[in-house]
Formats: sequence, structure tokens, C-alpha cells
Amino acid sequence: MSRSAQLQPVQPSHGQQRPVSYIARSSYIAPSSSITPSRFGAGLLRQLGRFSQQGLTLGIPQIDGLEGFTRGALHDIVGERATVSGFLAALLGRDRRQAQILWVTSGAGLHAPALAQLGLDHRRLTVVTTPRAGDRCWAAEEALGEKLGYGAVVAEIDHADLAITQRLQAAAEKRGATGFLVRQDSGESAAAMRWSVQTASSDGFRPCWCLTQESLLGSAADRSWLVEWDYLTGSFRLVG
Repeated sequence: MSRSAQLQPVQPSHGQQRPVSYIARSSYIAPSSSITPSRFGAGLLRQLGRFSQQGLTLGIPQIDGLEGFTRGALHDIVGERATVSGFLAALLGRDRRQAQILWVTSGAGLHAPALAQLGLDHRRLTVVTTPRAGDRCWAAEEALGEKLGYGAVVAEIDHADLAITQRLQAAAEKRGATGFLVRQDSGESAAAMRWSVQTASSDGFRPCWCLTQESLLGSAADRSWLVEWDYLTGSFRLVG
């Protein structure tokens, strides 16, 4: 089979700034025959020893103790794209490994200066823009599962069925990468954990989000927190 575009491995920058984005379009959707039946929920995955690597953290013990953003797993993020993008930029900016990030989107809604204010260096970021949901699925699966140099992948796919989440979860497990599926629905999922991210009232100077850990099979009941981003310290803070 052939495809009209291929994701390229991350190349060393040698001190030069990498481009913020490029366009990739594909007509090939990888087959799902190799995907094994999924296991649902972070709790069950932990019991099976499926992920043990420490993941991304907010610096808030009450939330970090839940191991909510572990590596080698897919994480559902439900919410409006602009809201979720801000939160993920702040979260990914805290990655001590400074891993390269692939962000797969359908439009041009990401702006480097805004991401930088939230701590995300654009030199770590590659953006794939394509209108077809199938192409976005393919790009995310390739980046998660193959040795292309990406430590985290964000895939904006508004409506994802179980098969898509099974494939992305399997790809993340394969190489120990962290996957984020940004979606609008709350359908069945093979993700390790699901979070709802909603804009919350703030003082006008610091962005604030309501984070809700939503229950999946094998995980705890829903829990919510209000967190805000402090531009001066470059850190999250629990509100209330």
C-alpha cells in the first residue's frame, strides 16, 4: 500500500529553531487487525502492571497521586478545543524530559506565542494539519507507535469510536509514549483515563480550569478540582 505523505523522524536542530508546523496529508489508514482486545481504565491497567513509568505531573499532590497522565498510555481529554489546548500546553511544558511533541489538528488554532506563555517551547512542537479524521488517526498512531522521536502525541478527533482508542492505546504502549485524544464525545474508550477540562471563572489574570477525572471501567468515581496557571512561577496551583 502507498500513502501520499509520511511522518518524518525528529531531526536534531543543532541550535537552530525548528519550524512550528508543517502539513501532512495521507490517503492510507493503517489496518486494525493487529490490535489486541483492549483493557479499560487506569485501575485495571495498574493491577496488570501495564504501565509503571511516571508520567506528566501538575505539581499538585492531590492530583499527581492519581497517576493520571502516565507514559505508555492513551488519555481521553473531553472539552472545547481552545480550552483543552491551553491546559495541555501548560501540562506538556512541565515535561522534565523536554520530549518532542506531535500535535495533530484539523485547523490552524494553535499559536506559538500563546503556547509559550503557558510554558510550551515551540521548538519541541510539530503540528500536523489535515481535515480528515482518518488521516489524523493515522498520523497519531504512527507517531505513538513508531520510532520517530516523539515522546507525546496530541490528536484532535472530535468523535472517536472504541476501535480508534484501542489502536492508539496499543501504539502508546508499544513505545512508551504519552497519547492525548482530544474529543467532544464521551463514548466507550480503551484509554487509561479520561479527563474533562472546562474553563472556570478566574481573576482575569490567570487561566483557570475545572478538571474532572471521569470514571472508566476499573477506575474510581468522578472527582473534580479547580486549578489555575500562574504565569509568573510557570506552575499550576490548586484553587480553594
